[in-house]
Amino acid sequence: MAKVLVEAPARLHFGILDMRGDLGRVYGSVGLAIEEPRTVVEAREHSVLRVEGERAEEAKAYAEKILAASGRRGVWLRVLETAPQHVGLGSGTQLALSIGVAISELFRLNLSVEEVALLMGRAGVSGVGTYAFKLGGFVVDGGRRLDGEGRVPPLLFRANFPANWFFVVGIPSVERGLSGDVEKKAMVETSRRAPLETAEKASRVLVMKLLPSLIEEDPVGFGEALTHLQRIVGESFSEVQGGVYRHPVIAEGIEFLLRSGACGAGQSSWGPTFYGLVVGRERAEDLAHRLQGFLKERCGGKAFFVAANNRGARVSKLS
Repeated sequence: MAKVLVEAPARLHFGILDMRGDLGRVYGSVGLAIEEPRTVVEAREHSVLRVEGERAEEAKAYAEKILAASGRRGVWLRVLETAPQHVGLGSGTQLALSIGVAISELFRLNLSVEEVALLMGRAGVSGVGTYAFKLGGFVVDGGRRLDGEGRVPPLLFRANFPANWFFVVGIPSVERGLSGDVEKKAMVETSRRAPLETAEKASRVLVMKLLPSLIEEDPVGFGEALTHLQRIVGESFSEVQGGVYRHPVIAEGIEFLLRSGACGAGQSSWGPTFYGLVVGRERAEDLAHRLQGFLKERCGGKAFFVAANNRGARVSKLS
């Protein structure tokens, strides 16, 4: 029996550029695909819809959407691995895309990743998760048009991330980040108060320091720009998330990473995941060990280090 296996990367979300929308587009976002944690989904032909494994109810809802759109009746879906939910790693988008692409490949529907994202109701705010899945690497999207739905934000920039740059990642055991209707309300409230200066500052840091530093493989410049960008974005969301960062432990953790030699640091999406950039595997391993100790003293949680994923999701057709 033929089957399709999809292995998708998680992503770090570095921030939204423009909440105003006065130029006809809103949001615009920056992020990076990372090797771990992964989402792994297997799909086989079946007479009815059968779903097994992690987050089965959520997976079933995604499978029903694409089966309905394709006119197919059934598939046997196994969710073998997922990233943790609502911690800032994009697990919902990666699960939705993995299921959609797996079913598309299995039944030869020839759907693009962008078409799958729209069918699944993803990429309404950020295109980072979609392009992290499709292409991997460091990506920047151009935001959503205000004059209509039905489009994934356009990809403006994509580059491979240096192989010897690592992120030390912390996921503290505190309340999860915003999601669903609460997240939508927070986005609306932030857009109403968004000053022009915030979008101008964020865009300038991106174009004049973050991107050039990446292209020139300058980790210090990239890290400084990333930290600056994160603080600009965090300030714009401070009223809805309780500060520049979502939780005091995140703020403490970011300062711990910077004091410990990270080139730059920040919070991924709504958190509570936070990260620091370092060069070299040995330094990353050492700092991850120290960060684990920091979390143990504060609130518990998990620390690890991870490289960028520069290829995107891997799709394998097996017999």
